[in-house]
Amino acid sequence: MNVEKISLALGPEDVLRAKQHKYSDRDLKLLKSVTDEDKFMLLDKSNKKTVFGSGLNYVTQHEIGKENWEGYFEFRYFTLKTDQNKLLESLMQKWENGYEVPVGLRYSLVLHVPRKNLQYLMVNVWNSDIDFFDWNTSAKNELNQFGYNENSEPYISHFVIAPEKKEKQ
Repeated sequence: MNVEKISLALGPEDVLRAKQHKYSDRDLKLLKSVTDEDKFMLLDKSNKKTVFGSGLNYVTQHEIGKENWEGYFEFRYFTLKTDQNKLLESLMQKWENGYEVPVGLRYSLVLHVPRKNLQYLMVNVWNSDIDFFDWNTSAKNELNQFGYNENSEPYISHFVIAPEKKEKQ
């Protein structure tokens, strides 16, 4: 497994860019929300101890595909019921073995919160938003049955790599 853990930080663009610069040895990924132009996230995939104070730390349970951090990011949060754990494992085994992998999915991590084994974050990197939306609305998307907390549906947020900040002239 290449990526053993992920840490995330949310915040203002300038603060996150400063953190990205300070820890340039970690290859931190600055992401910009697709739906909110003022929402930014910093992703640390270095497998080192976190440098964020956010507490958003996850351990990798499954890694599907070749590591790729370019594309359309889907962050899918869901909470399993006790009896759904085997179902998730079965679905991920298929993907890991190359069966029923959604078209356009480049890379996927299934992560869980340490000490909260039924809370998950799935980070999917897609070729495009169209590939994501085609799969997400498809009857073949068995992951939609996993809700988030008391909700019947997962919580999904969308990001892309933040463009370089242009210097003011």
